[in-house]
Amino acid sequence: MSLKSGAALFLGVAAIVGLSGCGGSPVVGILLPRTGSASTYGESLESGIRVALTEARERNELPRGFEVVWLDTGSQPRQAVEMLDEAVNKRGAKMILGAATSDDAHAILPELKKLDVVCLSPSASAPDLTKKSKLFFRIYPSDELEGSRAGQFLYDTLKAKTVLLFTGDTEYSRGIEPEFRRQYETSLGGKVVGKVSVQDEGWEKTAARLLRREKPEAVYVIGYTNDIVKVLQQLHDDGFGGRIVTTSAFYSGKAIQDAGSLANGVFFPLPPFDRTSDDELVKNFVKRYMDTYQRAPDIFAAHGYDAMRLVIRVMTLAKPPETPEIVKTLHFGISEFKGVTGPILFDDYGDVKHYPKIFIVDHGRVVSYERFLKQQRALILQRVQDLLGAKR
Repeated sequence: MSLKSGAALFLGVAAIVGLSGCGGSPVVGILLPRTGSASTYGESLESGIRVALTEARERNELPRGFEVVWLDTGSQPRQAVEMLDEAVNKRGAKMILGAATSDDAHAILPELKKLDVVCLSPSASAPDLTKKSKLFFRIYPSDELEGSRAGQFLYDTLKAKTVLLFTGDTEYSRGIEPEFRRQYETSLGGKVVGKVSVQDEGWEKTAARLLRREKPEAVYVIGYTNDIVKVLQQLHDDGFGGRIVTTSAFYSGKAIQDAGSLANGVFFPLPPFDRTSDDELVKNFVKRYMDTYQRAPDIFAAHGYDAMRLVIRVMTLAKPPETPEIVKTLHFGISEFKGVTGPILFDDYGDVKHYPKIFIVDHGRVVSYERFLKQQRALILQRVQDLLGAKR
């Protein structure tokens, strides 16, 4: 089922909850990049949000007067600011679910205070976001954790003592790189042999030259999906045979699909969402999602799902649904809200502590590195047993 079909499914929700957004009604503005360069993330987030809304309607869990207002940021920070203003001043939004990218989040932070509205982001991860506004919360781990985990994995697990960096020109890349360097270089003693910015003219030639001259044991690609796929193609063309680690942004079904065989063997850290888990909440979500969209949910769909479930809970508890009560409810009114991405409990800044785990692409499948190693050991053991049996 496509997102267009999902939109049709959502009309049932809209018919029930599409009440006026005036007064004290619990209206939620949903700001996502439904078009533009970040639309692949917006699509995944939206799909998870719609599943949560449909479930809540069926269970009669939506608070009285609940309404959602969908707005497209166009993957442009300036447009995100305009849509935020429209959501609050024209559509009566009392809370915002959105700011999918760190660039959009940085753009709207000053406006949150001016408009006196709370924003819950399902995916923006730049380290300083929550420290700059008491009205900004997020359920996605900070880049501090992802960058640090990648550095530790490269040095301790992959034993890569030299790394070449590829970076994009985004707040996301700028948030991860310092934390990676702090762990990999300063704490562990690894060496970054060079840095290639994929926005620079002629970056392909720069990459080829550094790969030949420095012979890094691994590369770390810090960016969004478009940049990651471009770098993977360039590494293939240059004949690079070392390890490749990238960011959690790669875990978009479309990105891995676009990369094809280039993605095989690529590592990346992810927040702890395991769609193969035996946990009942996860199993029910995965089943409902696959029944609706005929594909498995990625990490962004899972965070969209949890974010909307949390928003519904907050708007149910916050009485009246105004900013002081919403902030108080987020900090004190929910106690370790259980999500498919893990327990959600905010610290003083509005962050959650979900520590990333390492995953690998294995012939198109995304599996935890720990599970991948177990599978490989089992295969080796089986081969040994087959050889021993053949000799008898």
